[in-house]
Amino acid sequence: MTILFDKNLTLTEDSTTFIENYINYVRTINPEDLYEGKKDKNILKNKFIFRIHQLANLDSAIVSLSVLDKKINVLARIPGFETVVIGSYPLNSHLKKIMSQGVYPTIKVTGGRYKKVVPTDFDKDIIKNGFEPYGIILELHQVENVVYKSRKIDVIYKYVFKSERSLVNVSKILMLCFALFGLALGLGFMFLGFFMTGLMVIVAFFGVNSYTLILSDTYKPKQELNQTQTN
Repeated sequence: MTILFDKNLTLTEDSTTFIENYINYVRTINPEDLYEGKKDKNILKNKFIFRIHQLANLDSAIVSLSVLDKKINVLARIPGFETVVIGSYPLNSHLKKIMSQGVYPTIKVTGGRYKKVVPTDFDKDIIKNGFEPYGIILELHQVENVVYKSRKIDVIYKYVFKSERSLVNVSKILMLCFALFGLALGLGFMFLGFFMTGLMVIVAFFGVNSYTLILSDTYKPKQELNQTQTN
């Protein structure tokens, strides 16, 4: 997932309300997402010295863009809430070029409520709660052409294996090679005096692969099975 653009937005008056509503939403569906799922005792136990913010992402928000003459408005919606404009960014030539490539937007939050470990004069750590002004970062991601890659793989597969029967035949050849290799290796160990080792190698390689080959002779690909049933 390639990020082509990530910049801080100029926030609107609705952005803070949006973030607070998002926090309440996360609190109801997955409280573990707040403060990285850590309670105060976990923070103290692990001696965190860096700030742990209440909210690390806005992944559940539905984000869209509105392109105007001189700026891009970023709209976001939480399930169960109305769509609001949370910020904007100036529309320059660089951003226009990125937009023309076909991108999809996501947003990240910075700042907000946080907790951190603070040592005291009594050699005892305490949790300090604080707050930083909110910020929202817009990220524009390059659209991955998954469908094209999937089709390309299908073409290669069909070129190498013309049918299901071809795949079965190739598998049989590989199993036969492993079986013969195991037999030769096992006999070699026996010849050197390692009888039990050689026996185990023969059973593991020759025995298992030979048994699988016998079973594979009874297998019929779906295409042939369907033809037999039709006839």
